[in-house]
Amino acid sequence: MSISKNKIVSLVDKFNSGDKKKIIKEFADLLKTEKRTSEILLIYADMLSNINDINGAINIFKEALKIKPDNHQILKKIYSSYIKIGKYEEAEIYLNKLLVFSKNNYEELRDKAFLLYLKKDFKNSIEYIEKAINIINNEVFGLNILGLLKLEAGKVNEALQYFKKAIIINANYADSYNNAGKCYIDLEDLKSAYTYFKKAYRLNSDSDLAILNIGNVLSLKDKNNLAIKFYEKAKEINNKNKLVDDNIAICQLRLKNLDWSQRYYEKIKKSKNINNDFLLGYAYLLLSQKNFKDGFNLFDARLKSNLFPKKNIYHNNLNKKLTFPKTFEKQKKILVVKEQGVGDEVLFSSIYADLLKDCTDIYIECDPRLIKIFQRSFEKDIFYPFGYFSSSEKKINNFDNIFYAGSLTKYYRKDIKTFNGDAFLKVSKDHNEKILNKLKKLNKAKKIGISWKSVINIYGKLKSLSINDFRSLFNPGRQIINLQYGDTEREVAEIKNYHLDIYSFEEVDLFNDFDSLMSILINLDVFVTVSNSTAHFAGALGVPTILICPKKSSTYYYWDYNNGKTPWYKSIKIVKIEESIQKTMDKVNKLIDSF
Repeated sequence: MSISKNKIVSLVDKFNSGDKKKIIKEFADLLKTEKRTSEILLIYADMLSNINDINGAINIFKEALKIKPDNHQILKKIYSSYIKIGKYEEAEIYLNKLLVFSKNNYEELRDKAFLLYLKKDFKNSIEYIEKAINIINNEVFGLNILGLLKLEAGKVNEALQYFKKAIIINANYADSYNNAGKCYIDLEDLKSAYTYFKKAYRLNSDSDLAILNIGNVLSLKDKNNLAIKFYEKAKEINNKNKLVDDNIAICQLRLKNLDWSQRYYEKIKKSKNINNDFLLGYAYLLLSQKNFKDGFNLFDARLKSNLFPKKNIYHNNLNKKLTFPKTFEKQKKILVVKEQGVGDEVLFSSIYADLLKDCTDIYIECDPRLIKIFQRSFEKDIFYPFGYFSSSEKKINNFDNIFYAGSLTKYYRKDIKTFNGDAFLKVSKDHNEKILNKLKKLNKAKKIGISWKSVINIYGKLKSLSINDFRSLFNPGRQIINLQYGDTEREVAEIKNYHLDIYSFEEVDLFNDFDSLMSILINLDVFVTVSNSTAHFAGALGVPTILICPKKSSTYYYWDYNNGKTPWYKSIKIVKIEESIQKTMDKVNKLIDSF
């Protein structure tokens, strides 16, 4: 006997307005005695799904599917349910059945793209979403999937345009605002990111995602105690969101709460799903405490972070062959591969002399701009352009051990005694002579080089200053020399409007011509800079350098010391921005006079 239509309507009304669990029990009791039609089972499964009993709902959907094996509605509900609980392989089985019936259905192509995105199969995901977009190009969920894939590919501005298009189509879809906010974080525009996350929160205040994202912006702005309050609020909404605990832990690291971080590390270190961003942050914190042994033992967590593979196009090749022996064996054939960013590459090259003492069969991949510099400085013809070996699986199979340059630290920088901080790079005599001839034409005042931006580093804008911040350094007894790479024409013109004299080597490409850059640096009296690659060149050359960095600079662990010194480079003095930039520059002026 079938349940009457009026009875069903009555139960659904009571479910929507009353005690849901009580009505579900009543519905279940009815199904024990009444005919279980696919229509009735679907209503019951939807009720279970509504109270978040997804596994229960899936079982009932499957029962309904046995009655109607090819029913599109049931197949869709099953794969959607599996996606909700993260069982992507199971979801794909049922979604593929639907795609057999309808190869050109927009929703199913779109959902397949989303499922592949969740499985991190980005190559095939983009293929499906492009097929879907060719059918319908103005549906917000599809546009968001395409935007997420562009974001994954590092095409941030393209991704942002898709999210903004989705917002124009539907201004009430919160995910579009959350995704656009993520783009603005990648573009280092925290103000815009905050605005979009707030809009997402206003549209859906019951979602933990927007609150989590607001916390992320606050943390990046060094408002970590406030960020923690937002994370705790997100946890009240969804206590199963692992990201909340992970982000609270990151905040504690940024607050340099060592005791808390140690307890948290001991709690999670054996977890199968350990957060590598926390491990890396904890490594930075230990390094700032000069606990180099433990810090560098955790430093390889960077290799498993979300960002690292994106920085190195050959990481998938290398990852299969990376080795971590307890000691180096001289007879082994070793490949060392550069780290992302010229600054880090120069920093870790300070270890190469130690490595060369221990090993004889070494090959080092580096930035092509550094090959001649390293050959000259280490007097070895062992340097090759990045990708020379690592781009080929066949070539890398010829090596016994493969390391990223940063991984050498745990072998050669175990304690403070293993650092000497001496200069180790050598300038080109030919380049040096040319630069000297130009410098002789300037006045005999003290030559002060300045650099105020980090252009290509992650979160470079967050550690950059403006040229106007350096105005108090200009005085008649000093010749200020522009050593900022990138497009500085507008900023230099701006400072000249104040009738302040700054000299630029117009013919030198400071971003690519490292030999000329090094020759300029070596002939300065003092170099004043923010954290960028030029700072590392200055330290590696032994140039007297004043480095200005944010008060909380744990990401840049090599500057994060309270004594104004870094063990990596003897010639660098560190000034942290703790109050106003003007007071910071007053300290810088006194230091310049002390050299």
